[in-house]
Amino acid sequence: MTAREISHDMRNYLMSVREGFVDEICMQVPQDAKCAEAVSAYVSRCMSYGCLKVDSVRYPMDAEYQPLVLPNPYQLDAAFTLFRNSESNPSKNVIKRPWMRFRNGGSHGDYHNFLVSLISVSIIREPDATDVEYLVSKLLFMATLYYKTYLIVDATKAKIFNKLSFATH
Repeated sequence: MTAREISHDMRNYLMSVREGFVDEICMQVPQDAKCAEAVSAYVSRCMSYGCLKVDSVRYPMDAEYQPLVLPNPYQLDAAFTLFRNSESNPSKNVIKRPWMRFRNGGSHGDYHNFLVSLISVSIIREPDATDVEYLVSKLLFMATLYYKTYLIVDATKAKIFNKLSFATH
């Protein structure tokens, strides 16, 4: 599946749920967060077939020196929600669903094309970043995407693992 097909399917799903999509994504977020603003910007971009582009946020937020660049968490949640519910997700396809666990990556394999496309479009080197800063940001950006995939695909395992004391300290 190509990035263009994935973006097209994500846009089609967005068009079917556009009215309440921002509210659905921002439902669990405190009111003072800039969730609605970020998700609205993502929705506008997605309507122009830019569903695989997620804005970046520089960290630490309150510091002058901000070496880390990570995906905007609200836009990332919106992108994963769109993909999970779109026709590009093989688990939504009656023919592809039974064969998912035999493909490369097992249960995570269906997210492979989505993640690769999201990474290739969203990771942009900041002009003032050193090689090390760019490498660390890229690795953490990718780790964020893979962890988000883990939380979605293995939700039960993630809940159990996150309750273990060594995982929370």
